Amino acid sequence: MSNSKCPQAWSDMEMVETISLSSLNINPRVNNPEQVNQIENNNEVYLPPELMEKIVCHFDGKTLLKYKQLSKTCNDIANNALRYNKIWRKICLEELPKKYLIDLMTKEVPTYIPFNLIPEVHYERVYKNWLEWQNPIFKISKIGQHHFLGLDGVVKIICHKLDVMVIFSNFMYLFSLTKNQKTGSYVLRNSNSEICKHNAIVVLNPRPQTNQETGEDNFYINCRLKHANLCPLHNTVNLVHDGNRREHYTGKLVDVDMNAYTNVCCWIRETWYEWHSHGEPKNTINGHLCPHLSYLLYASVIHGLIISRNRTNSILIHGIFKDSCIMVDSWLKTKYSGATSAYMHTNILFIGTLNGYLLAYRMHSMDDLIKLKDKNMLLEIKMDIGQIIMLDIMDFEDVKAVIVASTSSVLWLKIN
Repeated sequence: MSNSKCPQAWSDMEMVETISLSSLNINPRVNNPEQVNQIENNNEVYLPPELMEKIVCHFDGKTLLKYKQLSKTCNDIANNALRYNKIWRKICLEELPKKYLIDLMTKEVPTYIPFNLIPEVHYERVYKNWLEWQNPIFKISKIGQHHFLGLDGVVKIICHKLDVMVIFSNFMYLFSLTKNQKTGSYVLRNSNSEICKHNAIVVLNPRPQTNQETGEDNFYINCRLKHANLCPLHNTVNLVHDGNRREHYTGKLVDVDMNAYTNVCCWIRETWYEWHSHGEPKNTINGHLCPHLSYLLYASVIHGLIISRNRTNSILIHGIFKDSCIMVDSWLKTKYSGATSAYMHTNILFIGTLNGYLLAYRMHSMDDLIKLKDKNMLLEIKMDIGQIIMLDIMDFEDVKAVIVASTSSVLWLKIN
């Protein structure tokens, strides 16, 4: 019996698999000159499956995926190794930057499930999704579109798995994508709608509680609008972070973002934002005073980033945890007429413009964010819906889509 951490599932009498050295870059150490010549000539080595299980445990992500595609036997060997070892979890933690892994996981699984309890199948899917997002060029196809009449503009859209909540000042619509099992295509359907409090800040609940009557989780909740912060992430007893009203925070609440994996929430008002972490001392205020937060384009505690715009169309990039901001006067080219929405998913920044352009850029560093470069552009498409006022990303199972909202319509655009 092998002493490997990967258990032996085949006997020595069973099939021995032929492995291509060129595809896996395996260079076994041999002492027999004839064997060296044979390997150089045939480019093949024969190893028993139980030994290959040991080797599989040390593959990186890309090599593991290639190995599984070599043959059915290779796939079985890999799956047997994966069954008893959290290989994909290890690969994701080692190869993916933490904030990008959290970004992908937040779209894939409920955020109240700890990392160590997430099944291996989710880690494998997240890794595959990460590779797909790294494609150098994006192709767009339309899934569906919904027009809204008599409402005063979308104030927020929230993606959760295959659902999208479209929020207006006093009304909410829930849409879902349903897969046609015969054709494999997706159909958009309106599954629910309800009246909400006027100008309520609706967020995706990072730790939803199950409704005892319906048995459903309350994924969408309202946050308190004035003064103290009502936070479902941290407060279970006192209900608020800090009951004191700061002298220098003025104006209404603009947005709220929070994530259970980072254990951080951020509250953005017109002139001030503040963030809280469970590890911080009680009533400690962490934040930044800025008069240019009322026109908010994007906020994320995962990326530690707030992007806003002032009255002269200059962009302000705030580092949430650095108590600082940078003003950029010419962020986009003149033909785009200025940025009106933004969303970052992993290392990709999506931007919607005043005249209806949808753009995407690859971010390699903070400098790429401050100064957008043509060589990093992944997507440029002119939409016929007018000003793009809101963006969000759907990234679940085999669907990667950007949700684009104008004043009177919302589009679901699949990224291929």
